[in-house]
Amino acid sequence: MFKAAIIDLDGVVWLGSKPIESNIEFITRAMESGVDVVFLTNNSTRSRRVYSARLRSLGIEVDESRIINSGYSAAKWLLERFGECRVYPVGEEGLVEELVLAGHTVVTASDAPRYADAVVVGLDRGLTYGKLRAAVRAILNGATFIATNLDHVIPVADGVDPGAGAIVSAIERATSRSIDFDAGKPGGWIMDLAFRALGNPPRDGVVVIGDRIDTDVEMARRYGVRSILVLTGLTRAEDLKNIGDRLTNTTVVRDLSELRI
Repeated sequence: MFKAAIIDLDGVVWLGSKPIESNIEFITRAMESGVDVVFLTNNSTRSRRVYSARLRSLGIEVDESRIINSGYSAAKWLLERFGECRVYPVGEEGLVEELVLAGHTVVTASDAPRYADAVVVGLDRGLTYGKLRAAVRAILNGATFIATNLDHVIPVADGVDPGAGAIVSAIERATSRSIDFDAGKPGGWIMDLAFRALGNPPRDGVVVIGDRIDTDVEMARRYGVRSILVLTGLTRAEDLKNIGDRLTNTTVVRDLSELRI
């Protein structure tokens, strides 16, 4: 059916801390049958190292090099565009780890307004007014403003939680500035990183598997590859009404057990 797959994590492999067993079983079978897999997530709260360990705990053996998260994407873009920078992160440990691994220097909230070359904003469940203030002042002082992603909500086991996009919007409003770069889905940069990890295969043999129309399906559409929309995460069956041609070249399934390898 396909030779390579770019697979989302939240809403596909798990919901919050709860594994989605039917999807995991399919992914495991696909990898065992020779499908080349890269995992691609907009969630920057965990590093690629931590995601790799969590996937292995679920029986999915995958190296860090086959995991692309939006924190890594932002750190990589910043490095390739400007070199090693002084960065103020609004985010969690995973984002900080990826910035440091890329060679950037993480600055504190007190130093950010004077010294930060860039502010990178991701999901931050420990967000405080002090973090927002430091980010706003650094950006107003000329720091590059980067979003790891613009997801307004994220799927969790009991519903949805605010996403990184909600935090980005607050900073945009306070600074009267739009972001300089979005490092996440559905942008082409993060998809380029996924294709690099796959060895740049022909696009007609690649499929994107995800739970969101606005990120996963849209990214696949822009890149000219097929997509599989799985209804185990954010998107529900009732959401598919009156969406026009946004699902062109997309297969919709309740879960991945409906697919065959």
